[in-house]
Amino acid sequence: NAFYICDWTYGKLFVVHLRPEGSSYRGEVEEFIVGKPLPLTDVLISPTDGAMYFIGGGWKNQTHLYRVTYSGDEPTEASKKPATNVDARCVETRALRRRLESFHGRQDSKAVDAAWPYLGHADRFIRFAARVALEWQDPTAWRERALAERDPQTALGALLALVRVSARDEFHRKPTDPAPNAALQARLIESLGRIDWEKLADAQRLELLRVYAVTFTRLGEPDETLRGKTIARLDPLFPAPTRPLNAELCQLLVYLNSSHVIQETLNLLAKAPTQEEQIHYVRCLRVAKGWTLEQRQNYFSWFVKATGYQGGNSFAGYLRNMKADAVASLTEAEKKSLEPILKVKYGAVLPEALTTALAGRSVVKEWKVNELAPLVQNGLTKRDFDQGRKMFVATGCFSCHRMNGEGGVTGPDLTTVAGRFSPRDMLVHTIEPSTAMDEKYAPMTIRTIDGDVIIGRVTKQNAKTVWVNTDMFNPLTTVQVNRGEIESMAPSKLSPMPQGLLNVLHREEIADLMAYLLSGGDRTNGMFGR
Repeated sequence: NAFYICDWTYGKLFVVHLRPEGSSYRGEVEEFIVGKPLPLTDVLISPTDGAMYFIGGGWKNQTHLYRVTYSGDEPTEASKKPATNVDARCVETRALRRRLESFHGRQDSKAVDAAWPYLGHADRFIRFAARVALEWQDPTAWRERALAERDPQTALGALLALVRVSARDEFHRKPTDPAPNAALQARLIESLGRIDWEKLADAQRLELLRVYAVTFTRLGEPDETLRGKTIARLDPLFPAPTRPLNAELCQLLVYLNSSHVIQETLNLLAKAPTQEEQIHYVRCLRVAKGWTLEQRQNYFSWFVKATGYQGGNSFAGYLRNMKADAVASLTEAEKKSLEPILKVKYGAVLPEALTTALAGRSVVKEWKVNELAPLVQNGLTKRDFDQGRKMFVATGCFSCHRMNGEGGVTGPDLTTVAGRFSPRDMLVHTIEPSTAMDEKYAPMTIRTIDGDVIIGRVTKQNAKTVWVNTDMFNPLTTVQVNRGEIESMAPSKLSPMPQGLLNVLHREEIADLMAYLLSGGDRTNGMFGR
């Protein structure tokens, strides 16, 4: 009752466990096998011996075939049917979803009235099924109803449906036909403007911004009047309290040519803790208009800083492409003035470790597990999400660990850590990291016949050479050791994760950090206050 996912880029095989939720499922993912290199390309379970087989290779890498079997006392019979722990509520919502989906692909006079009440349903899959059912019906039958809808969630679904079907009609319009959508676009923006931002949850705010974006990308650039009205509505909202909202607002305001988006985004760029967040802002700004020379200098200085950032095989190329787009908009005078910054190429300087966020902090206390256990076991309510994320950066966690798709890859992904560890367990692993180590990330101690000692994570090995990563902050830096020169090679008893990371934090900061970890980086988790 699980399925497996191959991650070619990071060399990981994930197992996903599904549990019924509403009209669909919620997936819980954990790392099953990790290797470097391990470019996974396919996986199957053999119908003959029940073992797992997976293959790795591609892009001229040596191909390998692996067989995975289980050794233990748990039952290993093949699953005959899906899990049956589906409650009555799930059965009801699934039946509703199927009824709505029965309208997909055809027109039915009953579809609009049947679907409309569910455009604002709490289950997002029900909402989507209702919206798609609406899109298959003649828009003249429900266009005015959509434009006049006052319930925020229902309006968001109905207006998105109207944009999509109107854009479909626009696609089939002949060049000689009149363009009917300019007036419709203005009415759509007017309807979106009636939705009260302050009364929306963050998820609804994201949806609102995306309907704006789809309106422009599907129906064309707005005229200057409509552009000005939209900027006047969105400008005061930027920057927003959360990263996802800032990501959407930044893209929209750059597209609309807001006069203040460049400086506000540069401010966010300077404070963004991860390379993923920084890259998003840099990508958005590459096509922005209305720069000052000082702003240009700040922007291109980021590319100097990013020469030490790491990613997959195409990462450096993506950065160069973004930089090229930005350079293309420069005047000759600006290019000459910025020449010292522009000539720095990717990989020319060493990476800037995220642990610099610790600069200026002094030791608060050498914390012990028993001192903090009551705090994290009983005090993780009304915590501060943003403070927890900030502490995740300040202690250097993002350097090695990923959380919700951000961070390093030299340590385990911590997004689903709450499924494996209790709050006390998390304290133990953080304060006493060498107590228990994940064998997939444990370092090796290599002693050579010349007396040298090399400690690090083995990233690759063959019959002649062992490659060892000795710097967890830079996974591409390796030391090559000739097997003929190795005297001994054994797992290290010391974790690569430093001890004392929490010693620079106060009690409340530690509680916020633990809440952030145990929530999987989910701002909506009940541990956080509104």
